[in-house]
This record gives sequence, C-alpha cells and structure tokens, in this order.
Amino acid sequence: MKSLFPTAFFRLLIFALLAGGGSFLTACKQNQEIPDYAAADAATLQKYVADNAITNAQKQASGLYFIPVTTNTSAPLATAGKVVSILYTAKLLNGTVFDATSQRDNTPLSFTYGTDRVLAGIEEGLSMMHLGDKAILLIPSGLAYGSNSSTNVPANSIIRFEIELTDINSSYAVPDDNLITRYLTKNNITTAQKQASGLYFVPTTVNTAGTPVAAGNTVSVLYTGKFLNGTVFDATSQRNNTPFSFVVGATPKNVIAGFDEGVSLMRKGEKATLLIPSALAYGATGSGNTIAPNTVLVFDIEVVDVK
Repeated sequence: MKSLFPTAFFRLLIFALLAGGGSFLTACKQNQEIPDYAAADAATLQKYVADNAITNAQKQASGLYFIPVTTNTSAPLATAGKVVSILYTAKLLNGTVFDATSQRDNTPLSFTYGTDRVLAGIEEGLSMMHLGDKAILLIPSGLAYGSNSSTNVPANSIIRFEIELTDINSSYAVPDDNLITRYLTKNNITTAQKQASGLYFVPTTVNTAGTPVAAGNTVSVLYTGKFLNGTVFDATSQRNNTPFSFVVGATPKNVIAGFDEGVSLMRKGEKATLLIPSALAYGATGSGNTIAPNTVLVFDIEVVDVK
C-alpha cells in the first residue's frame, strides 16, 4: 500500500490499493488463494439498497452504487489532473463512522484526481460528480480496502462514503491558500502578510536595529517545523538547539523556496512564523515518509546571526 497523506488523516485516503500489490498481499503465502468477495458484496449491497428503500441508486458495472443527493449539471465535472477538494464521511454499512472531515473542523481534503491517490471506488464516484454535487457511494470491498484491515475497518468491508465536491482547481494554490486562511482565522492571527508568491509571513518579534538578511548572506536560524494540525516534524530544539546555517538566495537553493523567501524578509534577532504553501515547500513529491505530497508547512523561525 502507498502512503498518501499525513497520519492525521486516516486511513481512508491515506492508502490506495494497487492491483496485485501492497505490503499485506506480498506477505501472503505464494500460492494462497485470496477469496473473491464480489458476489457476496453484490448481494449485501442489493439487500442494503432494498432495506433502506433507496430508489435512485445507480449500480455501475464495477459493482459500485452511486446515489446522487445534489446534482448541478451546469457545473464542471471533476476531470483527471485537476485538484479536487472534498468533504466526506466514511462509514461501515452498520452506520459506524470511521473517518470524516467533520472530525477535523470540516476542513476539505484536496488531492489530484485521476492519479491513483484514493480508493478506486472514490475515484469512480467522483467521475460522475460536478462542482458542488453531493452523493453517496456504496463501495464494494474490492474497490475499497479489500482484504486489508485496520482497527476501525475489518477486512473485506463495504464502505458507505458520503461526499461533497467543494472545489476544482488546476493547482494546489487555491486549496493551500484556503487552508492557510482557515488556520489564521482559527488561531486569531491578524498580522499575517501575504506575499506575491503565496507565502504568509507573520512577524512575532521585530528588531529594526538588526542586520537585515540579503541574498548571499549566510544566516543561522533556530526553527520548528510543523504541520497545520500542530504536529512537529523537525526542530533545532531536537538537536541541542544548534542553529542551522544556510546561504540565502543560493542557486540552487539550500532550503525550500518558502523558507528561503521568509528568512529574506527578516533581520538578525527577529522571530517570525512562515505559512508555506506546498508549491514553495516539498510540492507533489513530499519528503520521504515524513512530509506527504502537497502539504502546507508552518515554520517558527528565529534569526540568530547574519554574515
């Protein structure tokens, strides 16, 4: 299975199953047969639709049931390569909620559609949705987690996925900016200075007598790097508070673009918080197993020396 988002998100959109692959499947004995639950799932879903008197369910050839809730045919459809943002509630058929954006301040989740970033059933369901549409997806296990399981989702589970397509964009610039502005509002930050690049600079300690940072300077900084949920992923405090030094404006850059730009706005002795959109951070590749693709980052920085 492949990790897609920070661990703050479960689980539903963290892992996309790859046909014939995945760490769980490779652990099975070589000739062990994996049961096909397609027929059983089809029977269960047919009964579920009948028992709940769902009259507008549209069964797809894949076994997915698509149930439109709100449809706006004049709005654009989700198409491959677009960055889509969704609100969702994920349940088992017994009604148990195991993940939902409502559990995270109703912050929409954004990802590039059509790039195998989410479960196959979600991808297929989104293909039938327009901007602003709401729908319910009844996803057979083969289009969900299959034989994989977690604490909250048993193996071979059918998933009920309630979804709203809230935004469609050509890049992460708009979703990232929305996330940052939500963060600022939630934390009552009113002094943020938005730069043309999309970086938000929040001064916390100003030192007008300090040496200003300029391109070519070697600066030493103390910093704490966090995700928007407050999780710290790196900090100089984790390394005996030893300052980190780099050359500002170097080609190629010594640090991510947003960090470089933010420090260039500071003077010696100043402190600031940088809210860095993903395009100025680690972009679509992320950074190892620590920073997922297309992640907004927060850095608290203190410039301790400028040379």
